[in-house]
Amino acid sequence: MIDIPDFVYPKDPDGNPLCPRCKKVVAQCQCPSLEPIKQKTLPIKPKIRLDKSGRRGKVVTLIEALPRNEAYLKDLSKKLKVKTGSGGTFYVNDEGGSIELQGDHREMLVEFFRDKK
Repeated sequence: MIDIPDFVYPKDPDGNPLCPRCKKVVAQCQCPSLEPIKQKTLPIKPKIRLDKSGRRGKVVTLIEALPRNEAYLKDLSKKLKVKTGSGGTFYVNDEGGSIELQGDHREMLVEFFRDKK
């Protein structure tokens, strides 16, 4: 059996667990919670539009005003590409995150974001 030192999980002489911050019995501890604070998620109001400038007449659907979180954009773009069956990409700019999907998918995307709320 492993001997865990008291400074890792401190206990009082009666064997009750102590708070690592204030060294009081956990039931009497007044310290703030050690659990991380969950961040509030802000509602997403994406702007969906078509664009064909600089693409030799080919149409792409742009989804703009998304959060500037690269991991979130990567996951969302993957879901949307699978749902629409098209190619696309994502990027982060000064205004926020954006996703480009090849083709006109406005109606499908409006329903997707409406159902997501």
